[in-house]
Amino acid sequence: MKFVSKYLFCCGKFFFLFLILILLNTPDIESQTKTNLDVFYLLTDSLVDQINSEIPESEKKILLTLNLGQTYSLFSNNIKERFEKNEKEILEQPPDELSIPHVDIVMEGAGVEYGEMFRDGWFGSHFIQRYSTIFGKYLQSFSESDKKEFEITRMDTVRVEDIKFLENESFPFTKGTIPSESFLSGFAEPLIAIGTAAAVIVIFFTVRSE
Repeated sequence: MKFVSKYLFCCGKFFFLFLILILLNTPDIESQTKTNLDVFYLLTDSLVDQINSEIPESEKKILLTLNLGQTYSLFSNNIKERFEKNEKEILEQPPDELSIPHVDIVMEGAGVEYGEMFRDGWFGSHFIQRYSTIFGKYLQSFSESDKKEFEITRMDTVRVEDIKFLENESFPFTKGTIPSESFLSGFAEPLIAIGTAAAVIVIFFTVRSE
């Protein structure tokens, strides 16, 4: 019975150490990642919300002019719909009998940059930070200030292996340069994993021999 109890204790201890090792290397479960283009739509939503916050609530109609160029013209409908969600009626031509305040948006650029690559655990997937940015100017006649510059950035983390699905070949601004994994990260992590596994085995046989 003593042998059985000791054997079960050794196995239980080994299983506990093995379980810890597995948990340390289990990647986090994430929700579905938005494509780069989807993120840009969110950025234009943020831009509209920023402009709308400067418009008096009593103003329900705006004369909207969009200077997006051919590259960013796909955001036109989304920008209009966002204003309408904020209970603003969009006019493209001012009525002769009314003086409608106007909003003028100029989109100068958009792009994606990727940060440093890292691994989720010793044997986990490679991840990378994604920085999505839009910038330009806007003018709204509800204030006396001149055109305001805007730059809106969103940072999140994506799997490196998913980037080919997140970018869109039809829109170059959704693509960025992917940096390579650092040498120390790629070289040291396997050695740490091997060393940890060896330590677990040594502890198991040491305890078992006692």
